[in-house]
Amino acid sequence: MKNPKKEVDKELNNIFGNLGQRNWIKISYILSKLQLDLVKQKEIIFKTESLLKLYLFRRIKGITYYEELLKALQEEKEEAYRLGFLNNDNNELVLPGKRYFNKFYQKHKDVKEELNNIAKAILKKASEKGIILDLEIVKKVIKQNNKKEQNRALKEATKLVKKLVYPQIDLKIKENGKFTTKDLLDVLVHIAQTHDFTHDGSVTFKELNPESKAPTSWTMLYHFSKFNDKNKIQDMFDKVLEVIFNYAKQNYNILKRRKLDIAIDIHKIPYYGDKNDPYVTEGKPERGTSHFYQFITSSIVVAGRRFTLDAVPIHKFDTLENLVDILVKKAKEKIRISKVYLDRGFDKPKVINILKVNRVKFVMPKVRSERVKAWMKKSVGVKARKIKDFEIGRKDKAVIDLILVDDDEGIKRAFITNLNIPEQLAHYLYKFYSKRWGIETSYRQMDHDFKAKTTSKNYHIRLFYFLFSVALYNLWVLVNIVVSMTLYGRIRDKPVITAKLFAVVLYRVAYEDPPT
Repeated sequence: MKNPKKEVDKELNNIFGNLGQRNWIKISYILSKLQLDLVKQKEIIFKTESLLKLYLFRRIKGITYYEELLKALQEEKEEAYRLGFLNNDNNELVLPGKRYFNKFYQKHKDVKEELNNIAKAILKKASEKGIILDLEIVKKVIKQNNKKEQNRALKEATKLVKKLVYPQIDLKIKENGKFTTKDLLDVLVHIAQTHDFTHDGSVTFKELNPESKAPTSWTMLYHFSKFNDKNKIQDMFDKVLEVIFNYAKQNYNILKRRKLDIAIDIHKIPYYGDKNDPYVTEGKPERGTSHFYQFITSSIVVAGRRFTLDAVPIHKFDTLENLVDILVKKAKEKIRISKVYLDRGFDKPKVINILKVNRVKFVMPKVRSERVKAWMKKSVGVKARKIKDFEIGRKDKAVIDLILVDDDEGIKRAFITNLNIPEQLAHYLYKFYSKRWGIETSYRQMDHDFKAKTTSKNYHIRLFYFLFSVALYNLWVLVNIVVSMTLYGRIRDKPVITAKLFAVVLYRVAYEDPPT
């Protein structure tokens, strides 16, 4: 910046002028739009601009202790990403320690005054425009004032989703049956929420809810075992996911305004039973077994909107390219796809060609084959290199661009992509691909917050349990959207309602005319 004050005023006018009708904005969003060129010297581990923005973030937010700053960014990683910080290879957010941060500013003492002036300018501009920033003091007031309203909104939203979804699940219970579908599903929600087995979970549900009708575990398993057709279970839950997604799309207009990035992943469930089951597949040993039930899923990766679009069980004779083809086509029916993210397990010529046939942009880490290693050796000392028309495979070939790019620690990484990205912007592939890591969190929540345990060897019961956990997860995403829009008029990146709280309210809240 040649004249920091004039440049900052000009940038802030543009940034605040482009907010439209919004009256609440995160400081990290403002800083992500700001260009800071106050220090010429480049840092090796972290971007210099990110260190400057971190100072501004702390200053404007009014965070006294550096440990509190790190904790706040670890809890809301999206804010750290906006400041320019990234995850490492282990999917862990890397932030500068206190010593590193202080050392940087001891080296550049003169820049603090300019940063303080920029912080004041941001606060002043926000005040002039009537924009509320997420200052710590403001957040505390909002939290106190909205607690009762949040509880009311949660109950109303949960009643709504219960009305939407329960009628879609048909357990084929007779009209004169002792229990209703609702009774069984309420107990199953509790079992999933406590991550318990059906027998123990049904007992604790009765203890916690003595006034509720509580079927025994034998009754529940009897009704679940009546499913003897994998396709009927799949179709039923496809309809459930469609109802949830369409409600969000039609009522909030948040999923059709723009293109969305998705991730395609494989979810493995360890299996210790009969290996002859056609849906039991082999893989690398994990948790004492090399046999798994596997599901391929597609999910939206945008924070606050991470719906699972589809979950398809994998048969041992299914091919990866056909499954990817199915998921991409089904996703196109629901949203406009911007980019597709896949992990190294999809690095196969047929998969790449299917993605190209479907005309979707994609990013995928490249397995380090001998040819990739050879190109890496040729690219020593080069921060980024683009190898166009790189051939993959021998018998079945795919031609795609190979991108070699140094990460923040100077380690060279390899990606394959059909994005038209110049070498000087190749580092953006890290930013793009980091969105996929949020899906790992989604899987953990399905496993730990929404999944009932079972030792049943009945594949149809296992399929029902898994797809039910996906439905519960999507309901939780929808409830957070409803509550966020009710309280804040926008979708928060971090869930307003925890998964545990949502599950408890879901099985306790009542609604009129429950399905039989």
